Parts: sequence; C-alpha cells; structure tokens
Amino acid sequence: MPSSKEFLAPGPPAYSGTMGTLRWTFAYAVVLFACGGNTPAAMPDAGEPDGPSAQCGDLNVQDGEDCDDGNLVLDSLCDATCQFTCGNGTLDDSVGELCETTITSGTGACPAACDDGDACTSDVLSGSECTAMCVTSPITAAADGDGCCPAGANANTDDDCTAMCGNGILESGELCDTSIAMGAGACPATCNDGQACTTDTLMSAGSCQATCTNTAITMPINNDGCCPPGANATNDNNCSASCGNGVREGNETCDTAIAAGMTNACPTTCDDNMACTTNVLSNGGTCTAACAFPAITVPANNDGCCPPGANATNDNNCTPVCLNGVIEGTEQCDDGNMVNTDACSNTCTTNVVPTAFRMDTLRLRDPHAFLQIFLSCSDITETAFGGNGVNQQFTTQMTTDADGDGNLDLSPTVVFRPLNQGGTLTSPSEIHFADCTAPVAGTMCSPGTDPPILLTATNQTAGTCLGPIAGTTGHTAPGTGTYSPAITQSTSPCFSTNTSTVTFNLAGVAITLQDARIAATYTGTPATGLVNGLLRGFITEAVANATIFPASTPIIGGRALSYILPGGTGSCANHSAKDVNNGVSGWWFYLNFTAPRATWSDN
Repeated sequence: MPSSKEFLAPGPPAYSGTMGTLRWTFAYAVVLFACGGNTPAAMPDAGEPDGPSAQCGDLNVQDGEDCDDGNLVLDSLCDATCQFTCGNGTLDDSVGELCETTITSGTGACPAACDDGDACTSDVLSGSECTAMCVTSPITAAADGDGCCPAGANANTDDDCTAMCGNGILESGELCDTSIAMGAGACPATCNDGQACTTDTLMSAGSCQATCTNTAITMPINNDGCCPPGANATNDNNCSASCGNGVREGNETCDTAIAAGMTNACPTTCDDNMACTTNVLSNGGTCTAACAFPAITVPANNDGCCPPGANATNDNNCTPVCLNGVIEGTEQCDDGNMVNTDACSNTCTTNVVPTAFRMDTLRLRDPHAFLQIFLSCSDITETAFGGNGVNQQFTTQMTTDADGDGNLDLSPTVVFRPLNQGGTLTSPSEIHFADCTAPVAGTMCSPGTDPPILLTATNQTAGTCLGPIAGTTGHTAPGTGTYSPAITQSTSPCFSTNTSTVTFNLAGVAITLQDARIAATYTGTPATGLVNGLLRGFITEAVANATIFPASTPIIGGRALSYILPGGTGSCANHSAKDVNNGVSGWWFYLNFTAPRATWSDN
C-alpha cells in the first residue's frame, strides 16, 4: 500500500489560493479515510513492485488526479475526471460556478475587478475563484466627485450634475430657469425698469440665460420719452425748456447762463442809442428778458428827444424850425407857408418893427425880506446895513455895468410882435433878459444869451388886468400893520399875459417863479411906456431852500433864499408869510415895475 505521502498528489496542487487550499485539505482527508486511520502501515520492501494505475472514483488521489471524492459525479469541488471543478477549463454553472479561472477572457472569464462603465452604479467584486462576481447597485444619493448625477440631484447638490434648463431649479451657470413661473429665478419675458431714460432689452429670450439689460440713454432722440443729460429742447422734443442751462429753448428769448455779448445772452440793460426811443428792459433776470424801444411821442423837456409834432415851445430838446407854423426862439412869426410876400417872410421875420419896453425899476412888494443884523431882525426889502436892500440891488443892477461888458447888468424887457394896443386884441409877446447897452440914457437892446420866454399878451380896456391873489399878501409882523408901499395893480388900459416860468437875477442868484404872469398899464397911444407893472409868481419852499446866495454876497453869502423870507428855515422874522399853491408850500412874489420904451434890434 502506498504511503500517506504517496496519496497526496505529487507536486504542487493544481490551483493555489484559498479554494486550492480547501481542496487540498479535502483530498488529504479522503486519503486518510480510505486508509482506515492516520497511522502509517509498515513500509513494503524496496523491491516490492508498484500498485495498480490511478482510477478516478476510488477515493484514492493518484497521479494525474487533483481530487477523488469516490464518485464520478461533477460537483462543486471535484469533477467527473477527478480534477478540481474550478480550474478545469470548463464553466460548470450547474454546480454553482459563476466563472472559470482558466478562461482568460470573454464568456466565463472570472472578473478581476468590477466596472460596468456606468458612473451611476456602485460596482463590487463579490466571492472568489469560480464564484467571483460583480455586484452592481444604483447610486441614489448625491455626492460630489463620484462622477454620477443620480435621479433627483442637480448641479446645486452634486457637482457631478450639469445645469439643466427647464428643470425648475436655478442652478450654477443659469441666470434663471424657464420652468420657474414667478419670483426668484423666474426668467423674464419682457423688460421694463420704469425708467424713461434707459433702453430695456431682453437678451436670450426663452432660455435659462434670459436677462434684461437697461442701458442708459445718452443721445438726444425725439419721442422716446427721455431727456438725457446734455440734451435740451432744441435737439430733443422730450426736454422742457430750462432757464439757466445755457441754451435758448422754447418760449425763451434768451438764457441767463449765456455770457454777456454772446448770441442769445439775456440783456441786463437796454440802450439803442436812439434819443427818441424809451429804453425798456422787461422781465430782467429771467429767460424772457427783452429790450423794447417804444418811440417817444409826447414832448418832454430834457429827455434829448424832439418827437414828431413837438417844437421848441413845448420841448426844450427841439430847435426852432422856421415854417413849421409855430413861433419859436427868436422867430418873429411862423405862418407855416412858403409865401414870402405875406405878413410873415420865409425867414420867419415880419415887416412889423418889434416894440420893446425895458424895465428901469423893479420893486419887491410882497413878501418882505428880513435879516438878523447885529441884535435885531431887520426888514431889508428897501434898505439894509451897508446899502444892500433887495430893491436897492435891483436898482443897482438895472442902472450900472458892474462887470464892464458894456451892457447894463439887469435888463428885463417886454417885446411885442407887433404891439396891438387897441381894444381886447392879443399880441405875441416875449420876455427877454436882454443885452442893453450902458448907460441907461440912450440904451439900445437886443436878445441876450438866455432864450426868450414866449407869451401872449391880451389887452383890456376896463378894470384891472392883474392884482394880488386874495389871502396871499399882508403877512406882516404882529403890530406892524401892512407893508408899505402897497402892491400896485395893473389897471386899464392894460395887458396881461398867460402863465409861464420866469427866472430873474437878484444879487447874483437866479430866482425862479412858477405860474408867473406879467401885466402893465399902457401910457400913450401908441404906448411910450408901461406903468403899474406887476410881475406875479410862486416860488416853492423846496426851490427857495435850494437857491443859495453866492459866498461873496454881503451878509447873506452862502445862505438860502428861504433864510430871508418870513417862515423860511432859519428866518429871524417872528411871523410867516408862506402861502400854498396847488397844495405846495412856498411864497407868492409880487414885484412892481415901470418900463419905458426902448430901441430894439433882433440882431
């Protein structure tokens, strides 16, 4: 009987590894069982011949066998040829083999590793040898980096997922999702930010990249509802005119932000350099400021304009114009025609010799003048300390040539053109402060440097031509009675003039009387002189305060005229001689004069 060592298959087992070990152990057990124990028998003699050849199924593993389980039935360990079932080159699936280790590829080959190529399955190698198998189970849980995006996962929960437009979830890389109906993540269908000055554009409409762009409008475009920065009503009809933006727009006449001197700058002053227009600035400081230059149509002194229809008698800006139908300046007549043979020549002179009467006396009768001399308030109307009474001043000026120019210093002269002495006729008359030669005897008179005062003398054959106004005379100091001599009235046959403004010189100061009239009684026919002459006029208190005697005038030099008038500022008189004319405070002056006829030349 062979030894136990000989029962073991000589050489290495047919299959190594766990399964091979199990099978080797099993074969060894079968051999021991067949031998009836585990005690070896006595060794045969060396010369004893070998036993019979191996026979499968005899429970004796002999040369050429991997195993022998005592039968010739294929089972999971030993096949019908006493070879290990696993590794016999045949896939015996009937005994539970899943693969065959000796099959290297293709059907029946045992897996060495498991990968079904599906990222979303978990592949595990289960079993070993010929029961090795790949167990695959689906991945259902989201996990980053496993290469699988399982059902229900998305790019937000598993970085192996790619964003899927339309899945109702806003995922990384998407701007919105088309399946989100509203609210966060919903895709815009239209774009309107409610701002007039943006262009609203829907980009990538219908996709998960849909977005609104709201681009600021910077260019002026009509009818787009927007007035962008820098635009204005001249280049964009959506803009309203805006005063002060440097552009003239809409109903503006200018713009206040445009620098002076530039086109459409707003005027701040107006002057067209035309004397006969009024410079009017309307709406100054606004964008509708404008200059208007309405023509001057009404005569007005000292405005530099002689408007149409005006003349030198009603506007001192006009120069006398011969043949305009108005007697002006030194004109003797003006009949407004070119007929040189009628009563008025084409040079506005008449063939009638003017009749002149030079005043040789002039006396202030009311009010009297008062001045503080030493300790008393003295009436200086007739005389004064040093011989400088008011009336003495008139006499001196009318009879002497103190400045040595060859003319008497004061020569008020009434000139008639012509002298219409009879009845109630009227005569054009003039008052000149004439140049009359010295001495008084033989004096000859001509127009002086001052323009004449043009008047109309109206004759009267009965009654009084001019006298004092009731209530304006006799304002004397209490207890002194009335002034003496009294005012002489002009009685018929006489004339009186219309009212005018008369200025005469007293002690070097010009005294201006308003609403002045002159009247006198004729002596002789034709008259050789004027007597009972009366010059009546009103001086306002304001003018009297502003009328200053020259500093060189004795005693009253530098004083105002009102200073010597009763009731005037600073007057020493203890009474007031002030009157009221048309609601204005002042004094009515009454001066008597005589005027003999004088030789007159218009040249």
